[in-house]
Amino acid sequence: MSLTRHHLTGLLLAAAVSLPAQADENLLGYTMGAETLPQGAAEAYLWLTDHRGKRQGHYEAQYVRLEYEYGLTDTLSGSVYLNGYRHDYSGNPVPGQIDGELKQARWSGASAEVKKMLASPYKAGLGVALYGEVTYDSIDSVTGEKVDAWELEGKLIFQKPFLDDQLQWVTNLELEAETNRARAGGERENAIAPRLRTGVSYRFAPNWFVGFEGWADVEYRKTPGGPWGRDHWDMFAGPSLHYGAKQWWATLTYVRQLAGSDEQDMHTGLHLADHEKQEIRLKLGYNF
Repeated sequence: MSLTRHHLTGLLLAAAVSLPAQADENLLGYTMGAETLPQGAAEAYLWLTDHRGKRQGHYEAQYVRLEYEYGLTDTLSGSVYLNGYRHDYSGNPVPGQIDGELKQARWSGASAEVKKMLASPYKAGLGVALYGEVTYDSIDSVTGEKVDAWELEGKLIFQKPFLDDQLQWVTNLELEAETNRARAGGERENAIAPRLRTGVSYRFAPNWFVGFEGWADVEYRKTPGGPWGRDHWDMFAGPSLHYGAKQWWATLTYVRQLAGSDEQDMHTGLHLADHEKQEIRLKLGYNF
């Protein structure tokens, strides 16, 4: 029996839909998959994250990250980042913590990360990876003031393919530790934040994925001279759209804060001192 043009078109479409995403392609904006780049491969990333909405007044901030990732072995990759922030706020967005007005855009610091894949999601059925990152910042990401800040972040990453790799479930168990001192004066503050991220991504057409992800975290803070105590908790969630071509990919994600600990006399059901009401993240990647 000969194949007609209709049959060939159907087979090519089915083959395209069944193709897995490329190694370390970011299907979601915030939750990371378990794969690493192959040895000798390289990828450049652009991260743009827009944050909006505080207790009052006008507040917006854009986080910019430029990343270069290299495959050291088939299961170990390393990255370096250049980080910057733009702030535009007025009307005392968080009285006592973010007062007055500010308009500025500055490079803030750099990050370095390593990622080790312990099991491949496509060979072992369940992908597992370890991730570590260190960051130095000279600008506070929320207030825009000058600081000396160091941050360590660790992740335990899981990735499980379903439906012949058409559906991906990813989960990250994270622990973040930060030490921060304002250059204008004051003593150093320390914080630790465990976090759970999880999400799914489904390939609905060749090269196109739709997803949904969310996270919950709680932050413990030690003020100068004081004991450790819970500072706040929060939950975010929202949809994402991903497109992956042969050499490049793009992921757009929108999340809203669904719930958070109330602050002082505010009973909004959200935590708006350290976080915002909504975030939009665009990630672009290019493979060398």
